Amino acid sequence: MIWKRGLVILIGFMFMLGGVPLGHAGVGDMRLVILVSDNEADMAIAQNVADLLGAQLIVSPWGTYDPAASAEILSIDPDRVIIIGGPVAVPEEYTGDLEEFGIPYERWYGETRYETNLVVIQALKDEFPDVFDGIKTVVIANGRDVLAIEGYLEAMKLRPYEFKGEPILILTDEGRENLTIAALGRFSDIAEVKYAATYSGREEPMFPLNRKELEGWMRSHFPGYEEGSLAQSPTRDDVYSLLINVQNKTDRAEGLLDGLQIPVARKKLEGAKSALSAAWDAYNSGEYSRAYQLAMVASFNADFVISRAYSEMRTVYQGSVKMQLELEIHQLEVMVRVLKRKGYDVGELESLLSQAREALSRGEYSILLNDLIPQIKNEMAMLTTKRTVPGTPGIPGGRDRGRP
Repeated sequence: MIWKRGLVILIGFMFMLGGVPLGHAGVGDMRLVILVSDNEADMAIAQNVADLLGAQLIVSPWGTYDPAASAEILSIDPDRVIIIGGPVAVPEEYTGDLEEFGIPYERWYGETRYETNLVVIQALKDEFPDVFDGIKTVVIANGRDVLAIEGYLEAMKLRPYEFKGEPILILTDEGRENLTIAALGRFSDIAEVKYAATYSGREEPMFPLNRKELEGWMRSHFPGYEEGSLAQSPTRDDVYSLLINVQNKTDRAEGLLDGLQIPVARKKLEGAKSALSAAWDAYNSGEYSRAYQLAMVASFNADFVISRAYSEMRTVYQGSVKMQLELEIHQLEVMVRVLKRKGYDVGELESLLSQAREALSRGEYSILLNDLIPQIKNEMAMLTTKRTVPGTPGIPGGRDRGRP
């Protein structure tokens, strides 16, 4: 059946981990987690923040909920979770989990990756002023130039000596200069500006940086600052890796859309597949710059499909109590498998899940809702956070730092 296929797809995505080792406590003695989607721009910003704050980074699939990521957060038992990205990128199921298990959280986001970037910088300034004051280098990259953004992260990790003080990423694009300047305006002391860009054998970068407008503003506000560049060209290996990621994303979009009647999403999917096919052709012909540009077209189209399909799938599930319970039990099973792999004794949880499966097969929905599922969640909370679920909410409703 279509909904069962969708159920498997919804719970089948596994999280990726990055950031600092688990032994790092975060700012001071705080156990801090950063949760973000695998959107390249948001993920780069989040990685930057995680490094600055000494936080653990958890990355989930863009636009979809992965219970394994929630289980990973539970196993860390953080004092606080910062979600970078809006509810489209990082769905509300995550905040529901955090509230249910009593984990305080905030969401930092804007309507676009550029607004999210600005909100993150403002939040760092307001909430972690000591860390913010240590930032002396800003790295400006076009928010669509994935290879330039990845190049910056590589330099930040492997060649930190190239930066004058801690660096921070600021995104720009045509028509976004005001947001870029607003982000720069949050700083009072910048020693260096680096422009990260991908070039294709020509003078101008493949994606615009608005250097003329930005440099005029910088000179009037930070006299004496130094300029630098993080320049690169699309290499065979870089483009191949990007194409594999976009291929996987497009396949995920197609799987989510299977059986759903969303004409506009279907059209976008065809656009993604067409651009991806052309990108592979360009890659195989050695036209790496063209392959890169086409891959980004496919990626944006696939993101649209994932968002629309996941939203529609949630609506389908909400129309059936049985389907909702089936989904919730599957999600709990995924979480328990993660905890078991991390060394927790999950024998009692496995027993309760078996009982839940039997109750579902008998149609005993009331027992599931009022007894077995609350028991499972309470046992899970006791194992990981040493707290009980009832009466232990996180920050009421969490805290949103929304549009700037």
